[in-house]
Amino acid sequence: MKILETVKYYEPSNGGMETVVKSIVNGVSLLDDNIHFSIYSNHNFVNNKFEKSSFNNITIIKERTPFIFKSQPLQFCYPYLKKNLDKFDIIHHHYPFPNMEINLLRFKEIIKKRKFIITWHANINNSRWTLFEKIYNPLISNLLTIVDKVVVTSDQLVQESNLLNKFANKIDVIPLSFDPIFENNSITAKSFRINEKFKILFVGKLRKYKGINYLIDAIKDLDVTLTIVGNGEEKESLIAQATILNISHKITFLSDCSNSAVIDEYRSANIFVLPSINEAEAFGVVQLEAMANGLPVINTNLNSGVPFVSLDSLTGFTVEPQNVYQLKNAILKLMNNPVLYTEYSKNSILRSKIFSRDTMSKKYLKVYKSI
Repeated sequence: MKILETVKYYEPSNGGMETVVKSIVNGVSLLDDNIHFSIYSNHNFVNNKFEKSSFNNITIIKERTPFIFKSQPLQFCYPYLKKNLDKFDIIHHHYPFPNMEINLLRFKEIIKKRKFIITWHANINNSRWTLFEKIYNPLISNLLTIVDKVVVTSDQLVQESNLLNKFANKIDVIPLSFDPIFENNSITAKSFRINEKFKILFVGKLRKYKGINYLIDAIKDLDVTLTIVGNGEEKESLIAQATILNISHKITFLSDCSNSAVIDEYRSANIFVLPSINEAEAFGVVQLEAMANGLPVINTNLNSGVPFVSLDSLTGFTVEPQNVYQLKNAILKLMNNPVLYTEYSKNSILRSKIFSRDTMSKKYLKVYKSI
């Protein structure tokens, strides 16, 4: 069986959709070595070269990226797609990715003869794509008419979607997973002493929708440290914000970290905060990585899978997006109650095990073989 995975970029250390594709491909490959995956993407940086490489049963294809605007590759021609689409048994597209979706529609007649799956990572309403809904949604609706299966990562995405309810008979819910390398099998729960310096951690891309500026505001009067791990266009403005608030000494920015370095941060932190402000944050796999290391999580009440991953008053707290007061109080509750902290830490570890990569891979393999 030959499967083409279409995704915006493919550099798994960048997180997000790319990490999901890596988990699916690696996990399913371990279960069935008769499946050959080809991952079709753009270069992560401006690069005018076409690249193709292979190892085991996985081929990685990167088309040229002439320009990038707000993390989007401005590339509208995908030559490999046109020449090779009919060579695959299954086309598995990861939405949203407007460039590719336009091209998939161009080759609609070829796709109709293949099996076609879409993994729906995020709803575009209440995200940076909202302005384009009137143009974008009819295009996606057209694509959904020919799809065999739509995989969503949580029921919340279906409930809040302007489109998906029309295609309910095609939908499967498969929650995301996390890379097993991040799991801390030696831990049963974390604890801390009130007189210890409380360590807060954020891991992810430094973009506006992540809401990191609200987290920085929330800690300005707290005796804590904050480590921000990641790269992105908001980094300089976040550094400037910390300087203006005179709290630069509390905040450490780490970029280009290896997996082992990120694991060290999870294991040394006390809590994890994901302060995202809109539904561009569809799930938040980093929550699972943190929970697997015993960290209680503070997340935000979005109409996405985010509050489904870490549950309010069980594995941490869920606060309203952009609400600095609630965010600060949630941190204080965990700082000032070691018994509650340890309870949430234990619960986090237990809940993270529900989202194993093996479970997700088996469900995807079933979809691939059943359509």
